[in-house]
Amino acid sequence: MIHLGLAEFPVEVFRLGKWLNFLDYWANLIDMKKLIAFLFSIFILGINGFSQGRLTNVKTKKFKTSEKLKIEGSIGFLTVPENRNDPESREIQVKFVHLKSIADAPLAPVVYLEGGGGTSTWQAESPRDLQDWMEILEVSDLIFMDRRGSYDDDLTYIWQGDYPEAFWMSEDAANRHYAQMTEQALKTFESRAVDVSGYNIVEEAHDVHDLMSALEIERYSILGFSFGSHIGMTVMHLFPDEIDRAILAGSDAPDQALNFPRYLDAHILMLGEMVKQDEQLSASIPDFPALVDRVMDNLAEQPATISVQNPLTGKDMNLAIGPFGFGLILRLDIDDANDIPAIPRLMYSMEQGDYSMLEWFAQKRIVFSLAVPGQGIHQQLASGVTDARWAQIVQEAEASRFGNVVNFPFSAAKDHWIAIDLPQEMPIHLKTDIPTLFITGTLDCRTPVAQVEETMQGFSNAVHIRVEGAGHEQALWQRETFDELIPLFLRGGTVTKTMTKYRAIKFIPVEGTTSDHPSIR
Repeated sequence: MIHLGLAEFPVEVFRLGKWLNFLDYWANLIDMKKLIAFLFSIFILGINGFSQGRLTNVKTKKFKTSEKLKIEGSIGFLTVPENRNDPESREIQVKFVHLKSIADAPLAPVVYLEGGGGTSTWQAESPRDLQDWMEILEVSDLIFMDRRGSYDDDLTYIWQGDYPEAFWMSEDAANRHYAQMTEQALKTFESRAVDVSGYNIVEEAHDVHDLMSALEIERYSILGFSFGSHIGMTVMHLFPDEIDRAILAGSDAPDQALNFPRYLDAHILMLGEMVKQDEQLSASIPDFPALVDRVMDNLAEQPATISVQNPLTGKDMNLAIGPFGFGLILRLDIDDANDIPAIPRLMYSMEQGDYSMLEWFAQKRIVFSLAVPGQGIHQQLASGVTDARWAQIVQEAEASRFGNVVNFPFSAAKDHWIAIDLPQEMPIHLKTDIPTLFITGTLDCRTPVAQVEETMQGFSNAVHIRVEGAGHEQALWQRETFDELIPLFLRGGTVTKTMTKYRAIKFIPVEGTTSDHPSIR
């Protein structure tokens, strides 16, 4: 991309003058005003690095932390095309918050790219959450940037038919229902004039570039969490000269959009070893992986019947859950350090025929069968999967006790979504010398240590911090890592510590009353 400094500006003015002289010839052939406007627009694109975004509704604001410290900043929107490859594309808005550093001489600004739903600007509005970011603000400006489509209701399809009762019984039933939902969702998005093809990692990376260009920031650092790291690596690939440093937590590389089932199986074995070390728990559960197998076998013979609330109607309904449904529920929470302490008790109680804890976990995840997030599905599928990787996934799924739940619903939508052709595909493995800090929880089976080490092979200047006892959601927020090691890295210091510790996992006893987890009533 071209970026012109002030010293180069007169050269472009001179070039524009040549173009204006050329207008004399065409004066009697076409509308002079339209031609001048057209040529001037080309000139403006040139001096702004062909940025296709502009700032709108920007307001200065003072943000407050929980300790009453006031942070200067601004809040606004970046207006960009939904699909930069379509001249007729509708415009969409990407919300951002730019917080000013409290340092006397701040370093390159840090752009935070969230995982999950992709929203992060709310953290600036929350005094308690903003307080957690002070260690970054002591080094650099901080920019929260929401993912495109985060607040657009038109990008979510809600199932209109009867509740799909068979969804939680088997992978085949879930795949059939999700394929049907996908087909209906695409028709609905088209009727709403939504171009879902515009929601991919390349467009996301250009959003970051365009926001930085609009803010007149030439160089910045990336802090990406989970899918935010996926986008961050795309920015590193497309705009390497703009990136000062990169911090990637719970990192998911663009060639790892679909996951290996073996990671979930290995996680069960890891938890089994942890249960063995708990003297009280191991007395009731001497072999945790064997307990998991028995629970899955029991569900295959006799599905669990539970009572949950339909989120669309608000009415209670009975729901039958088989091995696939339970596996799906389990894989979404089994690497969260907040839920891991309750997992052995969940398994134990289910084998006893008590499904009260299962009801809580199922209620949290029931929306999977009722909605299609257009931007999320496309972003994941647009990253693609190589034939070799997919063949390995299928082979592992056949051998896994959980089938291919680690890739649901993307595996279900894969063959029913629109054709995907990124304007500039990512390489199979990113290669870069940008200084990069990887952060991974040892209890993370979504983006496990082994997968991150695979990604790091293309990074010639990287350090990997493993956070012991942290799941996918917790690794970034281990306080020593966030408060000390990340600021040290941003300042250009040498990070030699490669292991930190989250709080120790304390399993909940299999019996007795406790308030240690909301699933236990």
